[in-house]
Amino acid sequence: MSKNRMEIQNIVEKILAKHNIDSTKDFYLKLKMPAYMDLVLERNGDIILVGHYREENGDLISDPVLAMEGGEIWSPVRIELWCGDTICAFYKNEKRMIYPERIKEFKVFQRMFGRNIREQGWLENERIKK
Repeated sequence: MSKNRMEIQNIVEKILAKHNIDSTKDFYLKLKMPAYMDLVLERNGDIILVGHYREENGDLISDPVLAMEGGEIWSPVRIELWCGDTICAFYKNEKRMIYPERIKEFKVFQRMFGRNIREQGWLENERIKK
């Protein structure tokens, strides 16, 4: 494990490996555990989403979801929350642009989110929907 990787990447890759899922290919994994909202891990192309969704009036609401760009080391894109998204990076004229302060905020948030996933027992969880 590279020390440059975010904590959330390390945790998600452990969960995916436990379920024999290749993190470099598209995937969808929904974990269920009593007393917690479902944990969704998803990759579509280069975008990786990790988080919780709740349903309100028939719509899925991010509560919260971390969006990252996948590569060997995942890069912050945004934090999706019910009250609005925090955009950390975007592309302009094929060049990746970042908001340095928001990247710092993302990294702090993902450490807390990763710690919560570990402490809540999601790494041991066996109840899944693929």
